[in-house]
Amino acid sequence: MPQSIPKGLNREHVLVAIADLDAGIEHPFGKPTGYELVHNDKRYPPKAVVGIAFRHFTGQILPPSDFSGGEAPGQANYLLRRLGFRVVEKATQKSADQGQYGHAWSDAEVALIVADYFDMLQKELRGESFSKAEHNRRLRELLTGRTKGSVEFKHQNISAVMLELGLPYIAGYKPAQNYQASLLDAVKDYLQNDVLVLDRLAESKAETSYQLPRLGSIDRLFEAPPEKTIIPRPTLEPWRLPTGYKIDFAAREASNRRLGLLGEEFAVELEKRRLLNCGRDDLAQRVEWLSQSRGDGMGFDVLSFDEEDESDLWIEVKTTNLGKYFPFYVSSNEVKCSEAEPERYHLYRLFGFKTQPKLYVLHGALPERCQLEAVQYRATF
Repeated sequence: MPQSIPKGLNREHVLVAIADLDAGIEHPFGKPTGYELVHNDKRYPPKAVVGIAFRHFTGQILPPSDFSGGEAPGQANYLLRRLGFRVVEKATQKSADQGQYGHAWSDAEVALIVADYFDMLQKELRGESFSKAEHNRRLRELLTGRTKGSVEFKHQNISAVMLELGLPYIAGYKPAQNYQASLLDAVKDYLQNDVLVLDRLAESKAETSYQLPRLGSIDRLFEAPPEKTIIPRPTLEPWRLPTGYKIDFAAREASNRRLGLLGEEFAVELEKRRLLNCGRDDLAQRVEWLSQSRGDGMGFDVLSFDEEDESDLWIEVKTTNLGKYFPFYVSSNEVKCSEAEPERYHLYRLFGFKTQPKLYVLHGALPERCQLEAVQYRATF
């Protein structure tokens, strides 16, 4: 089993490794599969960069069998981001047949796909099984010569609209922006014509399992952080909505104590398993659920440790049953803690928690890792 990457690699080692790759150095690493390091508008295999960088640190290339190229602490993508490099999902080509190009969707077609999207979303939030492929096929029977890829991409556009309106989205449809303006209008029209839809969405996701999700393989839990955050539009004014209010789904989850505790407990078990897998039984026994043992106000929830140098890892846990790109709330205390101890501070964002939990990690000062928006004010006289 691959071990964590040894400590000591720095940014200069990586830059020299990138120059080696530019010069055509021979190496035992394959082509990138899921992710690429982007530097000066060029793309490189992250695992190869790390392995070759060790030649300038220890005198020998770190063999590919000796470490992993994933997102978990101690793996290649995580290390490269920690050193300030940009690691992104591998670029893919989308043809005109997949829907970004081609003839514009008519208002009738847009209304049909929006209604189909809300039908699937409510089923997903209720935990009902459904087939996206079957929905796609039935929808295309009502559309004008649209391909499967075109419909999928339009569903991704709707996910972006939902996020911009601060609403849940279908987790399987990654948000894709640059949509036609009529799509935003169609979603708003749907909400206005069905004034109870927000209540149904809230009710659909209200149930939180009392049971802790199965931990499974740790390496498969970690994903890359979102490349770009979609900020909810400030123009959707609650006092102008026909329902008279706008449900803040992110705020509801932030106040869901039961969901938060389950997420923290999951992170505690994750850290213990991670350290045990590294052969650090001694450190695994010292992992502490601080928000329970010392109180919820320290700026982070879990105390864990680096398996190599035994330094502290301060872990704040944010949990959602919704998708990866859904926003979350952080307190001023958590922001200050991350700025005071950026090397120790890690935010674990758990998503899809109820059905198939995954997480991404934000390491360092939060204002440098994500966009922060003031949503509450303290009034004094």
